[in-house]
Amino acid sequence: MTWVNDLIAVYDRNQEWVGKPKLVQEKDLKTGRPEKNALLLPLSHTTVKVQYEVTISETGELVKAVPVDEQKRTTIIPATIDANSRTSKAVPYPVHDKFQYVARDYQDYVSLKTTQNEAYHSYLHQLSDFANSLDGQAFKPIYEYLKHHDLIHDLIEQGTFTAAGVKGQRPEKKDLAGFVRFKVAGEKDFWQDPEAFAHWDHYYQDRLNQEEMHGISYATGLSDQVLTGRHPGAIRYPGDKAKLISSNDSQNYTYRGRFLAPEEVVSLSYCDSQKAHLALRWLIELQSINIDGRIFLVWGVNEECTIPSIFWGNVKLKDDDPDTDLSMAKQFQKAFWRGNKVKPHDRVYLMELDAATPGRLGILNYRSMDAQTYFDRLVSWFEGMQLSRYYDQKDHVWNPSLRQMIEAIYGTTGSDKILKNALSRVIQAMLDGQALPPDLQRQLYVKASHPLSFKADSSPKWQTVCLTTAAVWKHKAKGRFKMELDRQETDRSYLFGRLLAVADIVEQGVLDVKEKENAQQAPGSNNKLDKRRATNARRYMATFAQRPATTWKNIYLRLLPYLRQSRAQFKAQKEFDQIMGLMGKDAMVDQPLDGTFLLGYSHQRNAWFKKATENEEEK
Repeated sequence: MTWVNDLIAVYDRNQEWVGKPKLVQEKDLKTGRPEKNALLLPLSHTTVKVQYEVTISETGELVKAVPVDEQKRTTIIPATIDANSRTSKAVPYPVHDKFQYVARDYQDYVSLKTTQNEAYHSYLHQLSDFANSLDGQAFKPIYEYLKHHDLIHDLIEQGTFTAAGVKGQRPEKKDLAGFVRFKVAGEKDFWQDPEAFAHWDHYYQDRLNQEEMHGISYATGLSDQVLTGRHPGAIRYPGDKAKLISSNDSQNYTYRGRFLAPEEVVSLSYCDSQKAHLALRWLIELQSINIDGRIFLVWGVNEECTIPSIFWGNVKLKDDDPDTDLSMAKQFQKAFWRGNKVKPHDRVYLMELDAATPGRLGILNYRSMDAQTYFDRLVSWFEGMQLSRYYDQKDHVWNPSLRQMIEAIYGTTGSDKILKNALSRVIQAMLDGQALPPDLQRQLYVKASHPLSFKADSSPKWQTVCLTTAAVWKHKAKGRFKMELDRQETDRSYLFGRLLAVADIVEQGVLDVKEKENAQQAPGSNNKLDKRRATNARRYMATFAQRPATTWKNIYLRLLPYLRQSRAQFKAQKEFDQIMGLMGKDAMVDQPLDGTFLLGYSHQRNAWFKKATENEEEK
């Protein structure tokens, strides 16, 4: 039960955040992106989207009823285990609920199968028990009003169901499908009041203590705990039916042959189950990545950090952040989206969740790591792939993000199922300190060595795939290769990659000059012959990777006319001579190259253009 204990610890450490929204995503008027908040729910509570707010006086009379703005509809309400998992059966929430539960006159406006509104009577009976208890005194005005008044009739009289507030307007059926929340005039809103949260939870747990089985909770090891076999759903998002712990399949093979009852499989106290599930739901809202329903979640513990200052120093928790290492989780998200570096923290937890069926949620991967190991492996991964890229007249350090890597392998149009499975494998390789899995390496290599398969508007572009492949092979070599061109490197594949890069640059330079001349001679021409064609180096790259010696001779012979026209003729020939001088006696054979040739290719191109820019500046 390690993950349960870890999540219970998250809930206990963040008590000050219970019931308080934490802004996760700001509203963007340009894109229409809504504001998004994360809520750590109180025990025995859930959230719903309400459509109407009804204010009751202390004497149990209606004060006003208004529709709720779209941005303010998310409401924390008291909940029972049964109400949280209700389907077609009439199971009420304790206070706030739909019209069919809270309105005595609901059957006057919507036809029911029975003569009486069973949902209303069940709701009123439950609310009566609570409102007449010591914990529920604040809710008594609501009970008194709903017992003696017709809610829908009163709302019609107030014009609540029309945008213009026209009195007497009969509601449509869709109007009566919404949720209603109640407040007492002059009192704090129940959905924002910690005392109201505590009153309901105390009342409900006291009731469970009398009704439910007692025993040992596997999470804490404590005995005589109120146990539960029914656990919360809606973990990944509102309305999610998949549960992490469930035992409703007793007729098949859930535990047949091994156990007699579900309690023998796992025994959790109600309190432990609530804390673990509510903490997990909060963390997912707060700091996860969701790809096609698969959740990639990382959180940490902010304690004193002992990692040496050379690794960016210790990281302290901000006063306005939850104790879930939100900053570290954001760093992880940035590593996925943009390849950013990740800073050190004391303890790191990683979890992957997905549902194979609508009702079953599984933990695909869960691990707890000390921050030093976590940090070292992430740094090793990203720094091991770093390449030097020269643009905007200066050197830049570049490495592919996890997202770029997966898109380089599968493209941006691949199915989400494929992408999420690939991300799982890449993350596990990264955290295990391993290279990219061999089959993914092979896919990258094949794509990068076929530049002609990419169209001008391809996403990602061939250049990005080529650089990503070069970075992967650099990481695979475990520090053997430098970030930029190494003129002393004698690796055969690396040297052949350098040769191909020089040939590509020279021919492309001549083609660019011709294209510019043609454009000046025939401005606005749409002749396809005027379009730039691929160089011989790129046209033969796939063959070159398999038969480098033979293909190089062919490429070089085709290059000679361009070499004579090139302004860089002598520079190119000097590079050819330097590279050939490093070739061993047995290097010029048709043994296939590995992905290192793309590293040499990328290094040589970057160094060439960097030097060319520096020479221009010197002039």
